[in-house]
Amino acid sequence: MLNNQINFLGIILITTALCLSAVPFVRPNLFRHQDVLLIMAFLICGFILLFQNRFYTQEVTQYNLILLMFPAIFYSFESLRLRNKKLKNK
Repeated sequence: MLNNQINFLGIILITTALCLSAVPFVRPNLFRHQDVLLIMAFLICGFILLFQNRFYTQEVTQYNLILLMFPAIFYSFESLRLRNKKLKNK
């Protein structure tokens, strides 16, 4: 299953989705409804990159998913950080 780096990126996305889905249990005031869409997108893209020999074998599609992965993860953690900072200031 881990025969190249693209599979590892899929594992990173799935792990990020699981961490983001644990936020409502750890800090429920930081979770918003739009985070559910990010969790679903991370899971779908992660499974596509993890099982690439079954889903998308075209290099262009894989490259697009990899390029979209980094801003999405940055957006998720940055929005959580800003929400935490906003709650501390109140």
